[in-house]
Amino acid sequence: MIFYVLHIGSALALLVSGGIVMLRKKTPGLWGCFLMGWAWQVLLSLPAGIWQTVKGWPHISVSGSPLHRFVTTALVGWPFNTGGYTVRWVFEATVERLECLVGHRSAVVFSNMPYYLFLVAVQASIIALIFALRYKRDKTLADWPVISLAILFLINSLANVRWFWAGT
Repeated sequence: MIFYVLHIGSALALLVSGGIVMLRKKTPGLWGCFLMGWAWQVLLSLPAGIWQTVKGWPHISVSGSPLHRFVTTALVGWPFNTGGYTVRWVFEATVERLECLVGHRSAVVFSNMPYYLFLVAVQASIIALIFALRYKRDKTLADWPVISLAILFLINSLANVRWFWAGT
């Protein structure tokens, strides 16, 4: 239960706070733009979560309304979909080597969640910083580098939708 609260709560907090910064009358500072960059990534990770809900994963029994399934899967999976294929690749390539430092643990995401979230935070912060620098300079989302970054982010996120993070 705490897992759901933390993931859904953090996603909603990022989306709401990023939206508030964007709707302010004043021009946001670098930190405000950085927060908008994080919210932008959470928002762009939702299509991957929706795809996972529509396609359905094997061995998962989901009860509740279709709207509940869409919201739950998309918001609970935002760190995995935000990290996309690149974070997954780095995680899988390095996690077994790090297990000798922490004792015998399995090389799955939920056993190594702090390390996985660290990798997501590094990648997402770099993307948010690029977004913040461009948005602060041009004050628009209709900027070709920002649009290109969004397209690359979506490709990375959607390339990872088949990874069964809920059971790995």
